[in-house]
Amino acid sequence: MPLFLEQPTYPRGPDGRGWNRLSLNAHFDRRHQCGLQPTRFAALYEALTGRQHWGGFGRCFVGHPGSCGSCPVQLRRLAREGGINWPDETPLLLARVRPWPLTPGALFADPASGRSSLELSPWRGGQPVLDADWVEILNTPGLLISWCWQDEQGEAFWLVRSHPAADTAIVHTERIGAGLRHELYGGPGLPRLAVLTCHGCCAHEGYHLRHLAADLAHRPDRAPALGTGTETPGRLPGVPLVDLARVGSSSVIRRARSRSHGPSTVQIGWDVPFDETTVTALAAYAVRLVAI
Repeated sequence: MPLFLEQPTYPRGPDGRGWNRLSLNAHFDRRHQCGLQPTRFAALYEALTGRQHWGGFGRCFVGHPGSCGSCPVQLRRLAREGGINWPDETPLLLARVRPWPLTPGALFADPASGRSSLELSPWRGGQPVLDADWVEILNTPGLLISWCWQDEQGEAFWLVRSHPAADTAIVHTERIGAGLRHELYGGPGLPRLAVLTCHGCCAHEGYHLRHLAADLAHRPDRAPALGTGTETPGRLPGVPLVDLARVGSSSVIRRARSRSHGPSTVQIGWDVPFDETTVTALAAYAVRLVAI
């Protein structure tokens, strides 16, 4: 993973440095960047996938290569410090990008230019529950992000957590004809939570099922019931090729063919009430299917 991002040089031009004498860039200092300080979504994606390159990151505090191992920015990340305090009651949040207001009179040297912060809200919208910056998202263990989208309110993406109790969840799988049946349990000796029947290929991984089970495991009630006013989203923005539906007492997930799997239809029978908590877990499951 590249951490010290050296400002590129351009060995062309009258002065051999890539700038002509009319360019203001010739009078700026060199601004190396830190691969652990993203300032926008594209840079966050690069930092999460180890593909950082110069541009879109904050300025390096050290200013020269070879000192990243002792840099407080990296030490904080290695110590898993500086992240957000994730709300316990939900596995999924909506992140909206809020550009910083420009500084009056700063012109092209405005430090707020191109910078932004994040408002984190419940996944169906509403008042923000947290404010965060891009580095805090990067430094929060177990967070995954969806693809970004643009709507009338600006740029947005999903944040979904990896449930800390997912390793204790249990998935029993058996083949039924041409499909597979998965029974989800929150842990040993706990009641069954849901049954997923895959028609066609299984377009998910085992950990997707364990996280879904963990999201549902600690429900105070168990009897199946329809929640009042609970609506299943047909398609979530930023989650391509995945459609959700409610058919009778079951939920259905349809995934279109992609490069990694064929078309798939999953029917979910719930052993817990189909209320807002269950729909939130279902939406989080859908986001995890395509999360970065």
